[in-house]
Amino acid sequence: MRRLIFYVAIVILAFFMQTGVFTHLALGGIVPNLFVICTASIGMIRGKTEGCVVGFFCGILMDALFAMYFGFYALVLAVLGYLTGYVKQIFYEEDMTLPIVIIGVADILYGIAVYLFSFLTRGRMDFPFYLGKIIIPETIYTLILAVFLYRLISWTNRRIEIKGSENRID
Repeated sequence: MRRLIFYVAIVILAFFMQTGVFTHLALGGIVPNLFVICTASIGMIRGKTEGCVVGFFCGILMDALFAMYFGFYALVLAVLGYLTGYVKQIFYEEDMTLPIVIIGVADILYGIAVYLFSFLTRGRMDFPFYLGKIIIPETIYTLILAVFLYRLISWTNRRIEIKGSENRID
């Protein structure tokens, strides 16, 4: 139950931060993608299923406000959560290198998926421009925040596991 409350809180907090606070802190019109950070972090820490579920609900919130096609962001983020869940087997939570690399790759894949299904389908063929002006700057901004947010998500996850293990009867 605590984990569910944590997931709901992190998704809602990321939503309000991304749509409220970081729209005012945009650098060159670019805002960080907090949903990718949350989805990839939960996927790496807890596995494929939970990463997929968190990604799906993050995507539903994005679809409700920004989507041209309802379900697009839910699908993309659910797939990213599932893929990042594969890292759980080789993942060491205290090492920051692998999570930052995975979050960066996830954000680049997210940007490419958005380009392919949103811009390419409307006939906008200038991928190098989109890569240089949107995907790479967004990834850098996301990675700067990921250093802090990943640690916060990881610390909260450890606290939930410790509290949950106190109530167990082995």
